[in-house]
Amino acid sequence: MKQTLTALTGACVLALSTQAIADTKPPHVYGTMSARVVDFSDTNFIGQDVDATPTLYEGIVGLKGMHFLSNGMKLAYQFEADFAPIAEADGTESKYYGSTSTEDPIFIRYAGAALITKYGLFAFGDAMSGVYSEFYSAVDVFEVNTQDSTPTGAPNGSRMWTQTKWSKDGLVYKTPVWNHMFAKMVYASTTNESGEADDLKIIHGVYRDDRFMFGVNLSVYDKSLTGISNGVDDRKRLVVASHYNWDNFGLAGVYEKNTAMGTAGADFNVKAITGKYTDGAFSAAVSWQNREEPSAGVLTADTAKLAKVSYQVDPMLEVWMEAGKYSDSDNDNIGVGTKVKF
Repeated sequence: MKQTLTALTGACVLALSTQAIADTKPPHVYGTMSARVVDFSDTNFIGQDVDATPTLYEGIVGLKGMHFLSNGMKLAYQFEADFAPIAEADGTESKYYGSTSTEDPIFIRYAGAALITKYGLFAFGDAMSGVYSEFYSAVDVFEVNTQDSTPTGAPNGSRMWTQTKWSKDGLVYKTPVWNHMFAKMVYASTTNESGEADDLKIIHGVYRDDRFMFGVNLSVYDKSLTGISNGVDDRKRLVVASHYNWDNFGLAGVYEKNTAMGTAGADFNVKAITGKYTDGAFSAAVSWQNREEPSAGVLTADTAKLAKVSYQVDPMLEVWMEAGKYSDSDNDNIGVGTKVKF
């Protein structure tokens, strides 16, 4: 089970870390407070009528650090939580649309540790797989129309693709980087109810230098996962992504192919491309995202056209404006907001 795997890995990491720490830096504490006002043309992303109420949608506090061991290894760790409301009584105050509980005021975004050696990186914890950060983050640069939601079996909210940003992971191994290339493997149990310790397996290969990235990822969910797979076939998600950055301009794209997703065993593809321009404190981004009609199930086709402009008033203060137009749903929106970082 996932808890057993995590406990065993944690014990290994702690044992290695006690080999003598040569240098310990104090952990870095950071945070973000964000507020916004959003006007939807009809309903919000979960189908509710809402007014344009000012909302605190991020109240993030985190810490991260690294221990340097005398034998040359490093022990890195990160913990991050969001204290903004996950869900009000009507579910409208949260950007984590996958959450339905009104009794949990804290959402854990990161919680993990990694042992870095010359033989590669060994890690355990949540949001450690790197699938979102490596393959999707360059496309998903928005505040309102974002992939920022809790893990669920199917897309919800503004999410066009099925990869969640905040994943529940188990054990992670990343190879040493060779000529800008590396591979990463994840072995996880997403739920104890499946009776399997490895009901999610992920592998991806990435080439990345200062300007260019190209990668391929395969995630396989065991057919024993009720509602995630159809009970007959393993659910698979194949992703190909790439991005390139010039001095002031960046272009990113992602292609996702889903097979046997959900109880109905839906097959469908998702495509997205995003361009971002930066000039000093000013930045602008546009994106086109498309989900084709799935072969089965309740999920529908949709196309999103998104735009955002932002201005960095100060290293700690950003203001932004964003708009989203959806061709096959009633989620068109326009919003403004501010973000304070420390």
